[in-house]
Amino acid sequence: MRSRKVIVFGATGEIGGRIASGCVKAGHQVVGVSRGANKREIVDLAGVRMIHGDKGDEKFVKESLAPLDYDAVIYSVAGLSDLKICAAHLRKAENVFICSSTGTFVPLVNLPADESHPWREKTTINGPWFPQCERDAFGLALWSKEKFPLGVFRPTNIIGPGRIPLDLWGGRDIEFFRKLKKSEPVAVPMAENVLVQSGYNADLADAFVKALDYPDKVRGEIFIISCKKAITLGTYLRTAMKFLNSKSEIRMVSTDELKRIYPGYNWGGLDFLMTHMCFDIGKAERTFGYKPTRTGEQGLIEALEWCESSNIL
Repeated sequence: MRSRKVIVFGATGEIGGRIASGCVKAGHQVVGVSRGANKREIVDLAGVRMIHGDKGDEKFVKESLAPLDYDAVIYSVAGLSDLKICAAHLRKAENVFICSSTGTFVPLVNLPADESHPWREKTTINGPWFPQCERDAFGLALWSKEKFPLGVFRPTNIIGPGRIPLDLWGGRDIEFFRKLKKSEPVAVPMAENVLVQSGYNADLADAFVKALDYPDKVRGEIFIISCKKAITLGTYLRTAMKFLNSKSEIRMVSTDELKRIYPGYNWGGLDFLMTHMCFDIGKAERTFGYKPTRTGEQGLIEALEWCESSNIL
């Protein structure tokens, strides 16, 4: 496979740093763009030429990045305005990759869902992700009209070292796992059989790197990136408890009672937590050889190990 010249936005972040590092290891030449350093996770950026700037600053992109020698652009995080700036000024790119989310698909009509699942309309649950729907639709429309070389990567719940894992209250509150570790009583919603599908953060980064070797096959396409299979929230909770040696008494309660028990919590993600998440990753496997290295349970354990080693938990 040929060496590519890649611009990676967000190269000091949890995902962007892994993408930049992975590109270097794969033999690509990488320019990393970031507004600053990530203080949560130290990413090995050896071999990455760093440029400090804001991807949303059109003048910076036009004057500092557009003249560079590049043939691929990767955004670990991008808004609609960022994509418009890219389309206007980074026209030498043979591929432009953006990180989206499977939250754009919910609620799921089919299980498992694949990339053909409806996602362009706002639903009662996908509201927080609807700006990503609008951004993706804009970019894919540019592909249809002008052959703007967009590839959209939609990860499921991201898990692994470098971020607090999903809790069973619908967010990423370390207090949930602290209670488990202390074997304190914990109330959770009645969602034991709800499906959750996680994706390991290093596997997500690797998907971007692998796709660079198949430039013609990934343009104008959406790819779901995750582990191989979904598990139930009951299995997810038992995995966390076993790792933490938790003896917590678990109370399954209604969502209304849960909110009364923990009145200070932000419940914005509870409806999403209660929605089945189950996806088919076959398209990414067939198209560019994506292969997850972790199960959802393994990713959760490694995330909790990171929380402990970082003195968060």
